[in-house]
Amino acid sequence: MAVMSVIGIASLPMLNIQYKPTSSSRTISVSYSYPGASPETVEAEVTSKLEGVLSRISGAVEVSSDSYVGRGKVRVKFRKGTDMAAARLELASAIRNLYSELPDNVTYPSISHNALGQKTATAVSYLIKGSLPSQEIEKYVREHIMPEISALKGVDNVSLYGATPYHWVITFDAGKCASVGITASDIATAFSNSYSETLIGISDTVDETVAVRLASMNDDDFGSVPVKNSEGRIVHLRDIADWKYQESLPLSYFRVNGLNTITLSVGVAGDVNLLAVTKNVRETMLNLQSRFPEEITASIAYDSSEYVSGELDRIYLRTGLCILILLLFVLIVNRSWRYLLIIVLTLMVNLLIALAIYAFAGISIHIYTLAGITVSLGIVIDTSIVMIDHYAHFRDRKAFPSLVAAVGTTIAALLMVLLLPESEKANLKDFIWVICLNLVVSLAVSWLFIPALMEYLPIQASKSDASFRKLRRQARRRLMYGKYIGWGLKHRWVYLVVFIIAFGLPLCVLPTAGEMEKKHDKNLWQKGLEKVVSWRFYDENRQTIDKIAGSSFGSFYRALSRSDFYREPQQNTLHINAGMLEGCTVHQLNEVVKSMVNYLAGFDEIKVFTTEVSSYSDASITVEFKPEYENTNFPLHLKSLVTSMAINFGGANWSIYGIDDNGFNNNIVTNYKSNAITLSGYNYHELKQYAEYLSDYLSRNRRVSGPEIWGSGRDGRPRTEFNMAYDFERMSILGVNPYEYYSALSSQLYDNTIATVITHGEMTDVVLQSSEREKYDYWHVLNMPVKAGEVSVPLQDIGSVEKRLSGVTISKFLQSYEISVCFDFIGSYVMLKRLIENAVSHMNDEILPIGYKAYDPYSGWWEKNKEKYAWLIFLIVAVIFIMLAVTFESLKFPMAVIFMVPISFIGLFLTFGLSDLSFDQGGFAAFVMLCGIVVNAGIYLVLTYIDVMKTPRYASGSQIHGYVKAFGRKITPIMLTVVSTILGLIPFLTDGPQEVFWFDFAIGTIGGMAFSLIAVIFVLPVFVLKNPKYE
Repeated sequence: MAVMSVIGIASLPMLNIQYKPTSSSRTISVSYSYPGASPETVEAEVTSKLEGVLSRISGAVEVSSDSYVGRGKVRVKFRKGTDMAAARLELASAIRNLYSELPDNVTYPSISHNALGQKTATAVSYLIKGSLPSQEIEKYVREHIMPEISALKGVDNVSLYGATPYHWVITFDAGKCASVGITASDIATAFSNSYSETLIGISDTVDETVAVRLASMNDDDFGSVPVKNSEGRIVHLRDIADWKYQESLPLSYFRVNGLNTITLSVGVAGDVNLLAVTKNVRETMLNLQSRFPEEITASIAYDSSEYVSGELDRIYLRTGLCILILLLFVLIVNRSWRYLLIIVLTLMVNLLIALAIYAFAGISIHIYTLAGITVSLGIVIDTSIVMIDHYAHFRDRKAFPSLVAAVGTTIAALLMVLLLPESEKANLKDFIWVICLNLVVSLAVSWLFIPALMEYLPIQASKSDASFRKLRRQARRRLMYGKYIGWGLKHRWVYLVVFIIAFGLPLCVLPTAGEMEKKHDKNLWQKGLEKVVSWRFYDENRQTIDKIAGSSFGSFYRALSRSDFYREPQQNTLHINAGMLEGCTVHQLNEVVKSMVNYLAGFDEIKVFTTEVSSYSDASITVEFKPEYENTNFPLHLKSLVTSMAINFGGANWSIYGIDDNGFNNNIVTNYKSNAITLSGYNYHELKQYAEYLSDYLSRNRRVSGPEIWGSGRDGRPRTEFNMAYDFERMSILGVNPYEYYSALSSQLYDNTIATVITHGEMTDVVLQSSEREKYDYWHVLNMPVKAGEVSVPLQDIGSVEKRLSGVTISKFLQSYEISVCFDFIGSYVMLKRLIENAVSHMNDEILPIGYKAYDPYSGWWEKNKEKYAWLIFLIVAVIFIMLAVTFESLKFPMAVIFMVPISFIGLFLTFGLSDLSFDQGGFAAFVMLCGIVVNAGIYLVLTYIDVMKTPRYASGSQIHGYVKAFGRKITPIMLTVVSTILGLIPFLTDGPQEVFWFDFAIGTIGGMAFSLIAVIFVLPVFVLKNPKYE
């Protein structure tokens, strides 16, 4: 043990310290562009081909895709245990072989995934500022800074944002072109031919696969490009256009604290020590800054290690407080410093050995492992106390089997959680492994270390010095308790009735009558269930009956509707979003957002605020506060001030949230819908017809507003486009050629990238623009005459322009198409829920054929996983029952002990059901923990009862007397165990319900442990004993 402890001390520097656990990804995304193509074209010509090839890659288990206007994405998920580096290589090879079969305009697909299959988090970012042009600053950073930072151990990627690229802008004179019969497409074709590229091969670099092309021309003398032969004269580009090399308008904006800067972002993989890597990056950057040119400076904009180290220090303090409370409790109860010293030494050895195992097993220290360590401390101390007390009395290790049984049930309960899918056990996995490892180590320490230590630090067994009056009171209490047990044995039905009333009947989880009618080939159980849910009285009054019969379980089940099961720990930040209506530009939104940015710049209490404007409808400002102000009233005060400013600012729609549960949104004409019903099926065109039917069905409800057909998910919103419709009969009368008219009109509006050329050693875009493009608005398009051939006529005489929704994203999941009907709803949540349930049932039961399905994509985790989690709890209880049956060599005793588990659940149900607390993974961990630790008291009590009944005095006597004797021996340590568990969890309640995982775990476990005491004292003896008569 001493050697293992030394190894534990030596392994401390090897531990990876993080805030959240490593998030490993087994999904690889492939993205590509197909300029000008509709979603249908992208899906048919690119996405389907890629899906067919990528689905055959070794280890691929799930393929999904999205096809947008002009681009697409395919995601491939691999089974657990797949070598992601090898999978990425095979995927890249498959794309290389397929690329030549794709249309010419399709860009080479990019693979978004690092080689190890881990998600990367930004660790630190720097602001690079200087008086030089942004392009020169970017060049210096790429050549002198990024290679040094990238070479550091633990750094996964280094990215650069904010530099505005240059491009060539060719502006043609629309009037001159019209006079010589040249259109914009003629110029684009001529330029592309002169600077054409031919694919000659593919090359693999360190980070990506690139296409190798052969270019025809490689200079910037654009004027010599021949455009067209007009009446025997060659018209060159210089005759009809001007061009210049200039800084392009940004496609997006990114600022830190309101400053336009270049941002250097350093990302680290999830399996490294974040604090150590960040420190190394800062030291390296400080060394590099000493060699910077005078025109360039760098400063830290964001350092995740500051927040992480602060949060971890807070958790360490809370864990230390937990240990202190437990040790003080041990000292107060035993009133022996030597006893306390043994406990302290036992804890130290247990933790050091466990830390050595963490280091060699690759388990990181983060919020969930610290939770596991802290939770296990109470059980470790309980285990130590049992062995210390037994060894002090009997000087042997015969208590060890009881410890193995008690600890074994806890470990078995926890390990069952590992049967959950990977995504759902991701955070709980390390939490469980840490507790199990600590408990296994505690058994080894109890067997080997405690008896050896007590040889050097002996403890005398306490002797009873109670007075005659005290003994008489104890005898009276035992007599009353015995009479109570005798009464209980004769009235067991009362306990069962009270339990059913308190726990409740879970009628609310039963399927509806419509769901049962849809099932085919029902078994006997399903037929009986269908009769119950189809009973007219129950069906008509189900909501009331379920609420009354549900009791504590029903209240908990209803509370799950507000649960946030997958919420993650995060910093206290204020989020400000802004957007403009369709038709506006990202530059216009940027100007509006600047007013809010300038306002925020006036507050010294703000640590940093980052601004990102990515499109005309999407701008975000994230505000972080200085540590000394983060937990004061200032964040809420600033939120109210910002809300007032947003009300006064015009020109944009604002939404503000964070800090508390309240939010602000003045977006009346929103681009998004708050509700949706998703349809899935194997034929896209038929699915779209069903979606149109569902849209009409929903629109009949007066509370439903603006149902629209979207692609799957919030990114599936269709675009609004102006659709030009020709009157071909009128065009024929006037002698207008449709193609010529369209070419002439589009030339007036032309503004597109037509080629890429090499300038100053870098690839540079070439943009072709019409000199008239700024003059043409909607009125000019309709009313200005356009010359097509020999005829000049305005569009309003030969056609019309109207707005239409188009470009619906085509989504597929496992070869099944998905379409959503999105809508807004005016009414309560209950009414909305009923509407969605009725619509889904109507579509599934009456409209959709086999192979098609309707469902609510925004239903909570419980709705989707309730059967899975219920079966998991049942499996945990079943495993514990089997272990108890082996331990007791009986079936009756395990049934009585297991009965304590659902009784403890009543406490957890009431805790969440009668409050407004949000149920997260900590609450589910409390369920699992209760299954494991509640039965421990029953195990100790029943084993003691069995030992008592083996003594000559009680072998032929009353079982009630024997149980009361066992109860008198064990009730004090049992009470101490429960109290120590509750005391150990109290520090985790200090930060309130907003604390992720910890609060729900602590409050749920405390509620369950409180009811477990009721079960141990009042219920357990009634179901353990056989004899109904007190002798």
